[in-house]
Amino acid sequence: MPKLQTLIALDAADRVATIEAMGRIAWAQWLVRAVPPRHWRSHFGTGAPSDPAKPPKGTDIATVRRIRLAVSRALRNMPGSPQCLPQALAARRMLERRGIPSQLYIGTMRDDAGVPRFHAWLKVDEEWVTGICDESRYTLFTNKGPQQA
Repeated sequence: MPKLQTLIALDAADRVATIEAMGRIAWAQWLVRAVPPRHWRSHFGTGAPSDPAKPPKGTDIATVRRIRLAVSRALRNMPGSPQCLPQALAARRMLERRGIPSQLYIGTMRDDAGVPRFHAWLKVDEEWVTGICDESRYTLFTNKGPQQA
């Protein structure tokens, strides 16, 4: 019951954003697991362009931060552990709905044992939304193939 009370105690905008984030993360998690990527990857792009788009003047950074917090709050209250890609996809859809452009990055790196690790993160200009990481360690996937970040 404490989690429900915490949700109810949020202001209306945060409550709606958190519920929306939970639904969108669940949808994105299903999409990533159940549907072959060739059917959905065009919905979010295939990586980072060489020059990421700047948000239009007047982008509401408070809204970007509200979405980041809503995704974080939703993750703490969802079963399982949604990975970075569903988080980024969900946040991107939330931003799109509010007219805020974002850039989804998908990259790979090798860990100390030489095993490839993949990661997805989302940014609005220089503001992190999901997947905070050391970008310089990743090789990004783009329309033209992998590129060093």
